[in-house]
Amino acid sequence: MTNKTLSKAALTAAICAVSGGTFSSGAMAAGFALQESSAAGLGRAYAAENTVGDTVGILARNPAGSALFDTITVSGGFNYVNPEIDAAGYTQYFAETPIGDIALTDPIYQEANDYASGAFVPFGFVAVPIDDCWSFGLSANADYGLETDFKPTWAVTHIADKTELLTVNIAPSIAYNYQDVFSIGVSANFLYADATLKSKVPRDFALDPALQQPLSDAKILDASGDDWDYGWSIGALWNISDRTRIGISYQSEFDPKIKADVNSDLLTSVTTELPFDNERADLTLDLPDTAEIGLYHRFNNEWGLALGATWTDWDDFERLEAFFPNQDINGQPFPGYNPLHIKEENFKSGWRYSLGLEYYPCDEVTWRVGYAYDEGAARDGLYTEETDRVGRDVTWRTLSIPDNDRHWVTFGGSYEFSNQLSIDGGVAYLWGDDSKIQEFSSLPVSFPTPAGTATALNTYFDGGTTNLEAWIAGVGLNYSF
Repeated sequence: MTNKTLSKAALTAAICAVSGGTFSSGAMAAGFALQESSAAGLGRAYAAENTVGDTVGILARNPAGSALFDTITVSGGFNYVNPEIDAAGYTQYFAETPIGDIALTDPIYQEANDYASGAFVPFGFVAVPIDDCWSFGLSANADYGLETDFKPTWAVTHIADKTELLTVNIAPSIAYNYQDVFSIGVSANFLYADATLKSKVPRDFALDPALQQPLSDAKILDASGDDWDYGWSIGALWNISDRTRIGISYQSEFDPKIKADVNSDLLTSVTTELPFDNERADLTLDLPDTAEIGLYHRFNNEWGLALGATWTDWDDFERLEAFFPNQDINGQPFPGYNPLHIKEENFKSGWRYSLGLEYYPCDEVTWRVGYAYDEGAARDGLYTEETDRVGRDVTWRTLSIPDNDRHWVTFGGSYEFSNQLSIDGGVAYLWGDDSKIQEFSSLPVSFPTPAGTATALNTYFDGGTTNLEAWIAGVGLNYSF
């Protein structure tokens, strides 16, 4: 068995790790999105976050929000997301021979506990009134992001290992206010995405004794890269009365092309047949467009209600493909590389529904509670074509994307030190149901078996998630000049 024998198969497995790990639910929102754009909004489960406008954080959801502020106002802070995702199941390896699959190991039971890492999610906003009609806004927050990290002895680290994804959305905006009744705003959105992706053969690989060349801990993929992309947002606010406001907003999709430098012990160039050493690879991420509607109503001096619904167009995220621009021969794409079909994700669009209740016991204090139901983007059921091909059940939902419907319960409050300075705080608990996960991978590795030479090494995982929950805590400061 040579490095060249493994190259194409390892590449497929490695990039599959990119598709899984990069987009796992460590973000603790549908797919791999983040909701955490303010601390005040956290307390009411981000209900009507594009409408309430109690902080400049509204600019993360609605560019018309700057029209609500009469003086230059800034807001900044962070949320800390601490997810806990656990999975467990049986992994079994097979040799694909002329007479069919032969089991090389008994099913190996393993648990992967707390493999989604915690992270700080900062945010910052400013609203600047220009005159009675026009205002300017600037927002900076993270729309997507996560970190997952499996132990090196996890039996399928060639499918899911360590990945990091960071995004920052910087959005200057302009808004027009018509007689304090109706306002409309637009923004230009500039998204920066940075990814680090690692995949390798499991440590203490169970099949090393059967192979001519031990593979334990061999680096399959070590890639890092970044890219900028741009989009736009539009939003409107309608003050129906002094107590009631409706907001509606839309954010366009993003399609950043991550330009990565790839290093590997096993992936080899089709032109030099040497292992990849800072080899260029492009990976396009189809990030969804979103639409949000919110209603805020203040019943009296003591109570207020926020209702919100957000639609996310995850249907755009159908599959992942990678391009290696230098892996052409005589100007023609090398078969299997450009594009390299990685994985069918087949995400589904969904809704997030939220309800927030606010209590104002005095002018300085606000208390908030909230609930939200967040529909997951991972599709239920079997990946029928793959199930038919391999003769085993294969689910759409994968180990690295244990995305499922989630419930949020939240609590928070604000305190005004003066007419200029206030502080917000919030905490949330999230949980989702366990789900079945079954995955199959095949590496075309040749090695001898009693039934003849094997043409592939197959891996099958049968298990699921055993825990899906998170705690989020946030704090923010607001200042008006």
